[in-house]
Amino acid sequence: MGSLVGLRVLVTGGTSGIGSGIVEHLRAEGASVAFTGRSHRRGSTLGQATGAAFVAADLSDSAAIRDMVEEAVDSLGGLDGLVLSAGVLHRARLSETSDDEWDKIIDLNVVAPFLVTRACLRHLHASGGAIVTIASGTALWPEMELGAYSVSKRALLSMTQMLAVESAHHGVRVNAVCPGDTAAGMSALVNGGGPRDHGPPVMPPAGRLATPADAASAVAFLLSPDSAFCSGAVLAVDGAMRAALRAHRVRG
Repeated sequence: MGSLVGLRVLVTGGTSGIGSGIVEHLRAEGASVAFTGRSHRRGSTLGQATGAAFVAADLSDSAAIRDMVEEAVDSLGGLDGLVLSAGVLHRARLSETSDDEWDKIIDLNVVAPFLVTRACLRHLHASGGAIVTIASGTALWPEMELGAYSVSKRALLSMTQMLAVESAHHGVRVNAVCPGDTAAGMSALVNGGGPRDHGPPVMPPAGRLATPADAASAVAFLLSPDSAFCSGAVLAVDGAMRAALRAHRVRG
């Protein structure tokens, strides 16, 4: 894979689950990384362990987002890559979702990524960089028990593809990774409880759940020179779960 040495990358939602796996992987590949998150304790710990720069930010505040981006870019000396991993899970059917829950999940899973991207675009246009959004397998095949979450991740895919078209003439590539069920994945929930209170995870044909490292490897590829002509692409990282209807039944 093309080297990531010297690549300057901002990762949102980098203090837990897939986000922290991405931070660790990019640093191991030689990238310079700044990352955001809600927990100062986890941010400090991960920063010390990896050498990445933790930048605290409230992603529901557009002014705070602008300040966060400028602080991150200053710490990195520029920006070549953006990974949008921050998000929140909502466990409920769409018809059972309250107004407040709907607003929160759209704000955090759609509006916040848009605001972060908009604040980063001039820096990425200057470098000809790349953006990777972390969507979800539910953006491809919605899950009834994750109704609003599925809708929000589908919207994130549409944003990814529109940004790919708009930014192409600036030399900026924009792609999406759609992880399947991931061990130690997203931990932030709008409405409490466990992300799989409606039942255990369904095992994909590959015979195991994804890990944060699986998603991180896909992100690294999409940031690297090896994906120089990939833009507007959607990469499923789900062990063939969504390759066919009832794919989980084929394991021998």
